[in-house]
Amino acid sequence: MITFRNIKISKQVLEEGIPLPVLYFEDETGLDWYTVRDQEWKGKNYFIAVGTDGFINTWAADPNFMTLSEGVSIYEISAKKLPSDIAEQTYSYQDGKFIKFEPVATDVAEQHKSALLAQAAIAIAPLQDAVDVDDVTDEELATLKAWKKYRVALNRLDLSTAPDITWPEAPQ
Repeated sequence: MITFRNIKISKQVLEEGIPLPVLYFEDETGLDWYTVRDQEWKGKNYFIAVGTDGFINTWAADPNFMTLSEGVSIYEISAKKLPSDIAEQTYSYQDGKFIKFEPVATDVAEQHKSALLAQAAIAIAPLQDAVDVDDVTDEELATLKAWKKYRVALNRLDLSTAPDITWPEAPQ
């Protein structure tokens, strides 16, 4: 099985007919990626690329389709060991084991709250402009008040109860 750790660009070569330089990679021991791949790959297994953070950032059945970058490590994996949901789920890879990433509920809630607050700010801005230039209709004033109440409600949420949060409804 191929293991190619902590790769780096070893050279860049301009080849005829190719507008960008071809990048050549070697691992931390100086082995050339293309030599190792061509000599050892038998065409049966999958490959994963693991970033310096330990997370799998790409995978492929054919190493020719791997996205390589400096610092990444490449591991050949038996098709039987590759998680069936790898295309939909985030995994890290440590000591030969796949570890499913489970996001922290409060982090997910904070991201959702931030997105909702951004949506509210976009809705509020032109309505507040109408108030500021003294050219607001009664309907716009009511809509502005509703959006501001929504924003206040969002800011008062207790995210520590995630994922059991009752999110306020955005104004229509």
